[in-house]
Amino acid sequence: MLSFIHEVTTTIKVLSFILLFTCNFNTFCCAENDDVALMDGMIQWVKSEGGTVNDKVEIRRMDPGDMTSPFGIFVKGNIKESETIMIIPPQCYIMIDDAEEMDVEYGWQEAYHNNLCKLSHRLMDEMRLGEQSKYAPYISYLKTQKAGQLPVNWSQSGKRLLRELYPEGSQVVDWIDQNFKKKNCIGDDPFESHMVEMTVQRCFDVVLIPVWDMVNHDNGKKNTETGSYHDKQGIKVWASKDIQSGEQIYATYDKCIDCYDVQLLWGTGEILKDFGFVEGYPHRYVYEDEDIWFEVDKNDKNDFSIHWDSSGEYGIITEEGIEFLEEELERIKDVGKHLLQDNVENVPDREWLIIQDYYDALTTDFTFAIQASKKIKLKEDEL
Repeated sequence: MLSFIHEVTTTIKVLSFILLFTCNFNTFCCAENDDVALMDGMIQWVKSEGGTVNDKVEIRRMDPGDMTSPFGIFVKGNIKESETIMIIPPQCYIMIDDAEEMDVEYGWQEAYHNNLCKLSHRLMDEMRLGEQSKYAPYISYLKTQKAGQLPVNWSQSGKRLLRELYPEGSQVVDWIDQNFKKKNCIGDDPFESHMVEMTVQRCFDVVLIPVWDMVNHDNGKKNTETGSYHDKQGIKVWASKDIQSGEQIYATYDKCIDCYDVQLLWGTGEILKDFGFVEGYPHRYVYEDEDIWFEVDKNDKNDFSIHWDSSGEYGIITEEGIEFLEEELERIKDVGKHLLQDNVENVPDREWLIIQDYYDALTTDFTFAIQASKKIKLKEDEL
């Protein structure tokens, strides 16, 4: 009898394992099939509107085994330098007709935020239309995107901790409140806040461009060039070098043809604020009030190098600038000592990892920048 019970118990355990495996496998396959259907639907829609998407590229998860990982665009057949990757026509853009002119030199923030407000409301309208929207294939994908991808919509504990790593007065986690809620662009509806977040994260200047907005950013690995989205045919994207099968396609979010001179104002901290990730090297740091602009790069041998602004806007760092970096580095290390030990704030895992990445970047890059700056000043003194 005991032998029989043991056999039955063993059989149940085996069947349970098979059932669990089958359910998990089926769930994974269903999710993967949903992804494929969404991406194929969006690409076919772009083509039906007169656009082009190279048959040698595919949109998929960055980690195919993790259905929560971000999407990227990958090459599934070798692409030659100058070969067209995509052309997205204007009729696929979600845009506004009355965009205000933005002048970087004479003040652009108010016009920029006004345009984003209008564009986010345009997106809200299309999201509410859903399958009735003329952009339905694109909207179907956007509806899968969850709030909280940007720090502005993180948990309260994540916001508090990240805020400590930025200089006093930074709007890194407060910009929706300051620039949209207080100016009556939106209210307290979480849906509206999510739409503003999505608009900032995905827009190109002041338009939302399907498929193109799924090309990830990496100034160190960039392998594409683009025309302007204002071009009559739409935005054209082509390979800036040979791209091998299996490689990911990368663009730049801050050195593009329609980006004005944003690279003079934006750095790694702003990329995190507006896109939700710590970019790969090179890392850029901009402190306008302190007249500081520099990039730290790292090569394949883990050797670091530093680059100062060559536009004439900032120049090489001053003695006062070095003192500022030293004080800022000590402040950041103090945050790490008191708040980054054992996650005392109980920050959600994803937010915690991003905060740790940003802390590591700041401390590593500032340490190198200070050392490199002092060497420059020493050589100047010797001349």
